[in-house]
Amino acid sequence: MHNFEPLMEIPYYYPCNFPLIHEVLLRQNAASSLSLLANSRLYGLPACSGEGLMKAYFDKLGYKEAVWIMKGKTERGGFDAGMAHAHEVIERGELLITTGTSYYLPYCDDYLNPLYIEKLVDPNSRLYLVDHWLAVYGMNDAGVMVYDPVPSRYKGELSMSSFHEFWRGNKAIPELAAAKRREEIHSYCTVEIAAERSLSPASYEEAMLRVLRTQIHEFLKGREIEIGGKSYFFGHAVSLRLLKQTAAFLSGENAIFGALSALLFDMRWSRYFFRDFLHDLARLPGHGETPFALEFDDMLRCWEQAHKLLVGSSSALRKGKQAHRVIDFVGKLVRREFDFYERLEAHYSGAAVLLDRTDSGQGDALSPNRSNQSKLLDIVLDGCREVTLSHAASLPGELGSGTALYGRDGYLDSLGLVSLLAVVEQSIEEQLGTRIELTEMGLPQQSDNPFRTVESLVNYLAGHLEEAG
Repeated sequence: MHNFEPLMEIPYYYPCNFPLIHEVLLRQNAASSLSLLANSRLYGLPACSGEGLMKAYFDKLGYKEAVWIMKGKTERGGFDAGMAHAHEVIERGELLITTGTSYYLPYCDDYLNPLYIEKLVDPNSRLYLVDHWLAVYGMNDAGVMVYDPVPSRYKGELSMSSFHEFWRGNKAIPELAAAKRREEIHSYCTVEIAAERSLSPASYEEAMLRVLRTQIHEFLKGREIEIGGKSYFFGHAVSLRLLKQTAAFLSGENAIFGALSALLFDMRWSRYFFRDFLHDLARLPGHGETPFALEFDDMLRCWEQAHKLLVGSSSALRKGKQAHRVIDFVGKLVRREFDFYERLEAHYSGAAVLLDRTDSGQGDALSPNRSNQSKLLDIVLDGCREVTLSHAASLPGELGSGTALYGRDGYLDSLGLVSLLAVVEQSIEEQLGTRIELTEMGLPQQSDNPFRTVESLVNYLAGHLEEAG
């Protein structure tokens, strides 16, 4: 491939696949940027599992692949068959994306490094096996020409023997037999990538705006999803989880400090991706360097300062010193970020539609076939988050249908309950087109009142909707 001058200066937090996908799309005459590729998979949306693992759980939210499509991974059955396919791809002037192990790449820090093995087989480690991607853009008798910018920033020749060892993959390393997710990796594998459609400058801007509006929607919605017995948190729900863990630590649960510190530290990665996206959007003609991008820069610095404040003061915190300073700092940041996204929503409202959804989306209010019961649950949970934020209340546990709202075990006082009912009443009218008078009702005193839990309130509302329908 002549005149191949790909991106080499890649921010360190980008996975190895995005630069390769970017170069493939450019050769398919599709406009592209790293930030669009990453954020089209919602890498900029804070997300974590119930165990506290921060990563992009795009597949849990029920959106279709946008901007770029992984058409498939193919194991070629051996080195000779793989090289025959490689010759065909290179002859067409295309990039060949391959997967394998960085353990056998001489230019990589992982090269024959015992630590590479140790960290993957450590039973206490959260690390697991993944395939490393690199692109082949040429070959000769001595070896292949590879593009491997993350993390090694390498472009050049790789000997045929080293490429062979790489391409065999982690499965061929006996010491990794006990590593996690070994069944998900490949040998002699190639990856086929295609543009969802060829993006012109105008359609590139439309794609950016669709991704932006989807990110805003999901952050403000703050969904909590249960799949296969596991919980996943998105957007503002991650912030509320952080507040809960902060309050638990400051109340004396010292054992939670490690999880709290890790959560606060790892939340920065999604913000790095979204920061890049906002700046790329601002560079488009007609957008300018919006105050949103600059404000987000400052907010990101404040989040990094929050982690330093927590870790640097951990000893004093455990003794009760500076506790109020930390929780006040984090609480103000959570409220500021939520306000930021609300202003983004107001500014870009109507600019583009959200990303397309699959039929298997997990409980989103956009699905037209959902029952009123399910929609009401979303409305009540969203109202709880809004009231929790505005009243600086603390949830007693993970927010769900069983959460106690009002009464002996409820976390809301009378003022909080009235505020929640006002929010729910307005949301029902806006989203379902029906008005239910809640705020004019007197606060119940009986033990089985309909406001006792989220579930009882949803059932109460569903009954009123049925009567009104």
